[in-house]
Parts: sequence; structure tokens; C-alpha cells
Amino acid sequence: MRASLDAVERILNYRFRDKRLLEDALTHSSYTDATSYERLEFVGDAALGLAFTNHVFLAYPNLDPGQLSLIRAANISTEKLARVAVKHGLFQFVRHNVVGLAQKVKEFAEAVTKENELVAHGGSMKAPKVLADVVEALAAAVYIDIRFDLISLWVIFRGLLEPIVTPEALQQQPQPVSLLFEICQKQGKYVDIKHWNNGVKNIATVFVDGEFIASGSSDRKDIAKLNAVREALQRLSTSIVVDVDSLGIDEINGSLEIKEAKQKLHKLCMKKKWPKPIYELEKDEGPPHEKKFVSAVKIPTEDGIFYITGDKKSRVKEADNSAASCMIQSLKELRYL
Repeated sequence: MRASLDAVERILNYRFRDKRLLEDALTHSSYTDATSYERLEFVGDAALGLAFTNHVFLAYPNLDPGQLSLIRAANISTEKLARVAVKHGLFQFVRHNVVGLAQKVKEFAEAVTKENELVAHGGSMKAPKVLADVVEALAAAVYIDIRFDLISLWVIFRGLLEPIVTPEALQQQPQPVSLLFEICQKQGKYVDIKHWNNGVKNIATVFVDGEFIASGSSDRKDIAKLNAVREALQRLSTSIVVDVDSLGIDEINGSLEIKEAKQKLHKLCMKKKWPKPIYELEKDEGPPHEKKFVSAVKIPTEDGIFYITGDKKSRVKEADNSAASCMIQSLKELRYL
């Protein structure tokens, strides 16, 4: 156990005053010869939630409460915290006596390694709750050891939670359920998602205007819903007409540029069942105080690779948006939209 404590302290980059707190945080309730992490998990859930609430409140002063809640939920969900545990190999230090638990964690870890991007809304496999529980218990152990100092908890624990899901990341991965309702609402269609359990799994079924579209299943109700909605978006993508004229166009320096084009191009690619756009910095020129950037965007499709560059901009984010705007307008001219 001593070796495990030392290893976890190195991962956290924090040395505990009271080693018993760390020992408890690494003890599952099935290990009956010691105090389990259950009470710590209770505290950690609340402490981590409040610490992250403080962070998003200060970091994003222009976002409304609904947007802040989405960012917080994406960062401290069971799915996200389980991936934190996998990334840092925390389960290997947990004491337990549950048959098959290690295999379940291994299968989940293997599924996570196949993910090629930050997952904001749940993955293909249910995360074992024990992984998120351990992260919350560790947060509580640190929180109590530093005498309930919330600011210090965030300073110590933030590195463990990286990468943090940002508003930009959420825009790049629109919440599938919200996206489905948004698309159908623009088409004047009504969406209904029904849930039931067959005794083995939760099943979600998507209906649009009373017509069955898709279904999905999982051990968890929320993941079943996500799976059903993702399948519905794929099936609807072939029948939904994309109205580019409604995307919102501004007059900027004499040229037309689409608002939030990067996010809208991502949605268009989802609807067309194309891979997500790939952005590259083509040019970076000028003195430090007058930098100019030019971005390019490409989309691999069955018809070939669509590629285009944008206009010079003073920020990389604006350059990416310019490239995306040019791509959308070119796709419309080529009658792909």
C-alpha cells in the first residue's frame, strides 16, 4: 500500500499530511479490512462540483447559467471523471475484492484508447462508476487534508482533470439531443423520445412526427438515449435539406462572412455524414504586435478532398472561422448543399 500511496501522490503532485485519507480514498467498499472511500466520495462530489463552478464562473463572465451548467456537467460527469482515472491509471492502486471488476475496467480503458477526440457527451461504452468514484474520493482526500480550502483544491486538482472541456469544444461536439431537436424544429417536425427497459437493458426510441426513426440501447438510460439520437441524426441526414441561407451572414470589411461558421460547418458535415473538418494554419506572418494568420480547412469525402483557405485575420480563431465560411459558401456554389 505504501508504494501505491507514493505513486498516487506523484500523480497528484501533492504530498498528504494525513496518509490515511489517501489510503481510504483508494479502498473500495468490498475490501472489508479497511475504511472505504464512500464517505470521501460523498464530499468529493460536492467539493469538485463547487470548485469547478467557481472556475467556470470566473473564466467565462459572458456565458449565461445554462451554458455554464453544460460546461460543468461535461467536465465532472461520471464519463469524464472515469476517463481521468483511465488516463492516470488510478484503478491499479485501488484495493477491492470484486470478482470481474478489473476486467470491466480493462475493457472500458481499451474502449477509451480508441477514442480519437475529447468525448463530451458519453462514449460507446458505459464507464464503470468505480473509476469516477475514486477520482471524487481523491478530490475529497485532498480537500480535507488542506483544511477545506476550495481554491487550493482547484490549484492542486485541475491538472488531473485536463483536458478541460471548453465552450469551444462543446460547440465542436454539439449535444446530440439538442442538435436533433434544433434540426427538426427548423423543419417544422416534432421529436418524441420514448424509454423502456426489457429487463436487461434500457432502450430509447426516437420518433419524428410519429414515425419511428431509430433506437439505441445501453445499461444506462442516458447512454441509450444518446445512442438512439446519434443513429437518428445519421438516418435523417440523407433526407434533411440544409438551408445555408439561414446560417446568418455579416458584412465584414466588404466581404461576406458567416457567423460562427466553424461550428456550422461541423454541423453540416454531421448532417452529410462527412468526416469532421480538419483545420491547418497555412500562414503566420508579421511582427508579434501585428500578427496575421491564414487558416485552411479540408473535408475528406467520397468525391475527393474539399480544400480551401480563408482570409488573413489577426487571431487564429478568426482565421479558422474565415476558412470555414469560405468552405460553406463554396459547397453551396458547387451544389453540395
